[in-house]
Amino acid sequence: MTQITADFSGAIRQTATLLKLNRAHKFVATEWASDTVRILKMRARAMQKSISPWKKKTGQLARNIDKLVGAEEDRWTVVVGTGIGGTQSVRYAKIQDEGGTTHPRVTKRMRRWAWFMFKETGNEMYRGIALTSKKKLDVKIPETKWFSGVLEYRERDLSEMMDPDHVLKVAQGMAGVK
Repeated sequence: MTQITADFSGAIRQTATLLKLNRAHKFVATEWASDTVRILKMRARAMQKSISPWKKKTGQLARNIDKLVGAEEDRWTVVVGTGIGGTQSVRYAKIQDEGGTTHPRVTKRMRRWAWFMFKETGNEMYRGIALTSKKKLDVKIPETKWFSGVLEYRERDLSEMMDPDHVLKVAQGMAGVK
């Protein structure tokens, strides 16, 4: 009688690791996205300095940055920005990042206030601020790179984190394999 014994423990550990690869990819992608959102929120809050005593920034930009991590077949997709998940889209996020020229909206209330100021004082000096004029005011917004600068910096981290050897180590940790 012949007895054959085989040790499959190494193969079982390898299989357990391979079964955890998908979860490890998701874990690494989510970890990167969470860190990136945290950094973006800090950068947005840093821009929240008040312009004047009566006009303070609200922090809306920092509150509305979030992430979304999802899988499509063999690929993981990570989306970071405003209007993601349960957050609202912030219209001015792009122009604050890239800079540019914008035209402020003039409301009825602003027109009435300017007309009132001009009429009450009777001073020609106020004619220039009367918002009833046809001339559009151009406001130049400087480039801050609060978003694109962070993503450029974080791309290097993502390529290191998604390196197959790193993901394999994370999967081995999840599988309990040393």
